[in-house]
Order: sequence, then C-alpha cells, then structure tokens
Amino acid sequence: MTPPARLPRSLNRFDAAMMIMGNMIGIGIFTTTGFNAQHLHSPAGLFLVWILGGIYAFCGALTYAELSSRFPRAGGDYLFLKHAYHPLAGFLFGWSTFTVTYSGSIATIAIGFAAYFVRILPGDLPQMTWRIPLLGAELSLLKPVALLVAFLLTLLNSRGIRKGAGFQNATTVLGIITLLAIIVAGFLSGRGNPAHFRPFLPDHFSPGEISMLGVALVGVLFTYSGWTVLVYIAEEIKNPRKNIPAAMGMAVGLVAALYILMNAVYLYAQPLREMPGTVEIGYRTLAILFGKNTSLLFSLIIMLMVLSSLNATILSGSRVYFAMAREGLFFNPAGRLHPRYRAPANSLWLQFCWATVLILAGTFDQLLTYTVFVMVLFSFLSGIALFILRRRAVREGEPATVYHAWGYPVIALIYLGISAWLMGNTLYHQPLGALAGVLIVLSGTPFYFYWKKNSPLY
Repeated sequence: MTPPARLPRSLNRFDAAMMIMGNMIGIGIFTTTGFNAQHLHSPAGLFLVWILGGIYAFCGALTYAELSSRFPRAGGDYLFLKHAYHPLAGFLFGWSTFTVTYSGSIATIAIGFAAYFVRILPGDLPQMTWRIPLLGAELSLLKPVALLVAFLLTLLNSRGIRKGAGFQNATTVLGIITLLAIIVAGFLSGRGNPAHFRPFLPDHFSPGEISMLGVALVGVLFTYSGWTVLVYIAEEIKNPRKNIPAAMGMAVGLVAALYILMNAVYLYAQPLREMPGTVEIGYRTLAILFGKNTSLLFSLIIMLMVLSSLNATILSGSRVYFAMAREGLFFNPAGRLHPRYRAPANSLWLQFCWATVLILAGTFDQLLTYTVFVMVLFSFLSGIALFILRRRAVREGEPATVYHAWGYPVIALIYLGISAWLMGNTLYHQPLGALAGVLIVLSGTPFYFYWKKNSPLY
C-alpha cells in the first residue's frame, strides 16, 4: 500500500502567529461593539466583555495547543474527536467543515470583501447587473468579485504553503500596523472626549444587567474566534511542541490587547449611550476623529482585514478534508499532494467549487446560523477530549513531544464552562436552529459508512 502523503514542515513561529492573528482580526472588531452597546450600561461593562472574551480565547488556545501537540498532523478537531471518541465523531466534524462551516465562511467572507470593493468603484459600476436567461435571474457585480477573490487565493495556496504563508504574513502585518495607527492617531487627534469614560462603573449591579453582559459576550466570543486555525495545519509547523503553544498564546494575547484598545478609541470618540444600533461603529469612529471623508479609507482597511482572514480560512480548511481523504474517508483525490508544490491542491479546489455553489446559491448565511450550536458543540467535545486523552496516556504512556497545557485542569475547565454556557444560550434562543444544525451534521453519517467500507485503513 502506498504510504500516505505528508505535508512538509515549512512554517516557523512567526508564520504560525500571523496565521492566527490574520484569521482572528476581521470585520467583527469594526461592528460588534455597535451591536452589543444596547446590552451594556457602563464603560466598565464594555471592557469587561472584551476581557472575558480574551480569557476564553486564551484558555481555549492553551487547551487546543496541547491537543495539537498530541496529534501534530493536519486535521485538528477531526483527529482529536476521532481518537478520543470514535472515527464517526471526527468524520462528522470534517463533514460539517466542508459542507457548511468552512466553505460557508469562505462564501461569507468573500461576499464581505466584494461588498466593500464594490463601494469604492466609480460611477454606476456598483449597480451593474447581468441577466442570466437559463436561470431566469440577475447577477450583480458582488458575486463575480467574491468568486474572483476566492479563486485567486485558492490558486495562490495551491502553489505551496510558503506562497500562502507569505501572503498571510504581509496582510496580517499591514492589518496590525493599521489598527495600531488608528489607535495612536485616534487618541492624538484631540477630537474625542475623555469624559466619555466617566462614570466608569455603573451606579449599581442587578441580575438583569449581569444577564445583559452575558448576551453581549456572545457576539464578542465570535469576534475572537479563529484562534483554532493552527491545529488544522499542525503538520506544516516546525517544532510543533514549542511553536504551536507559543504562537497561539502570543497571537491571542496580542489580538485581545488590540481589541480592548480599539474599544477604548470607540469610547473616546463617542459616549456609550450613542453607540447602540451603530452597525459600522468603526466607520463612525473614523469619521468623528479624522473627518467625514473617510469612507474610502475605511473600505480599504476592511478589505485588507478580510483578505487576511479569507486566506487563512482557505488554507486551513483544505487541510481537514486532506486529512480525511488520505485515510479514505473523503473523495480520494483530495488526499493527494501536488507533485511539485507539495500542497493539497485537489482539496483546495474541491473546497473552492463547493464555496462557489454556496456563493451563487446565496443560502449560506442561514446554513451558518444553523450550525453555530454544532460548531460550539464540537469545540466543547474537543475540550473534553483533552481529559480523556490525558487519562488514557497515564495507562498507555505518551511521547516526550507532548506539550502539557499551563494551568491544567483549571484553564480547560474555564474554556469548557464558557463553551457550555454558549451552547445553553444558543439552545434557549434558537432551539430550532440548533436542531437544524445537528440534522445537517448527521446527514454525513451515510457517507461515513460508505467511505469506511472502501477505506484500506478501516
């Protein structure tokens, strides 16, 4: 039997950290505060939810860092769930990743990029449409632009991990510099008011206000999402035992600091009471601090952040299907590497094809909503997997290359506790959506048994 294809270890600690930061920093930091402000009643509450979000991400990063050091191969949660529970659990994670979560995220992010790109076009170009007689529908400029950017980034990543990582490093560094420039220039502009920070604490705390903090935390936690990206490409990271935990801890800490400082700039520009309902809180802040003619600048900033996040999503998602396919649990071509570039090119293009279908169909937003509960459920199960695998290691032994998470088990329990709360909150507010998400994931079960029957490894 031909040995399974192996990805080359080409990424250093800096590459790994930029991959995480680029995937985490997206549109969310420019919109979430405006959505959440209606649930917050003091500056202290605003900063508290962002600090708690950072703690959650940091605890999750350390938990996943240990899991990844136990399985320093492509696949991430697919491997954790497979080894801790059953191969079906890992497969269903990978199935949902391909059908909805990662491909749907690519579609969503690409459409987001296109929306801001179209904004900066001159004249009537943004309103251009094409009639498609065969489909009896009209196609706006939005979808072709989204398809083009997804195609170009897929092509780039199919040429090897160094190409994708080089682009990731460049866009992420530019993004970090841009955020730092907004923070520094915003405070130096003199157009805000430090009085917006006072009174910092609310006059009193009530159960209702604490509950509202919990509601606001949901949006913040999803803005922090993306720190798991590294576990899917662990096979391509040099010295994974040291570089994965170091990169994850450093990246999450820096992103948390940037997020908190950006919220300080928002508060400097306008009082909390004026924020509710301001979807584009980032644009409004730029307009207040730097003048009204900042729409072009804001669009360019968003496009830069989105490109970075889209590249990381395309690169990392393909490794999950590659890991499944080389074990016989997905389309066989997806498990092969490009003979020259040593990249999972077939997996990348398969992912692009399905993302194309989702972009053209335009139904991915609802699908992503349905799978929010399942996404958190899989993360929760991966957190529990750490306890299972540690106990198993006591009986069977473990290699010296395994990193042991700092603060275990407290760190892992904090992560699991907040994840459980997130699942409960989703079940309470969207029970039918949660059920639909579970059904979408379970739809992969027949495919698992079909591929398993034909796999040489099962």
